[in-house]
Amino acid sequence: MRFLAPVAIATLSGVVLWKLFATILLPFLGLLFGLMLGLFKLVLIAAVIYFIVSMMRKRREESNA
Repeated sequence: MRFLAPVAIATLSGVVLWKLFATILLPFLGLLFGLMLGLFKLVLIAAVIYFIVSMMRKRREESNA
């Protein structure tokens, strides 16, 4: 029985730490991930708009020349 006491204490402390991690850090990581994906979406939209504008400029310059 003396052998199982440290194992039980380690297991209990691991469960408590996991619960603290889940309640505190996981929502923060979800928020951070959402903000990163939102920023990526805005950058992707800006890149598509830049590509379209540069193609229109190139055609306009070719038609004027």
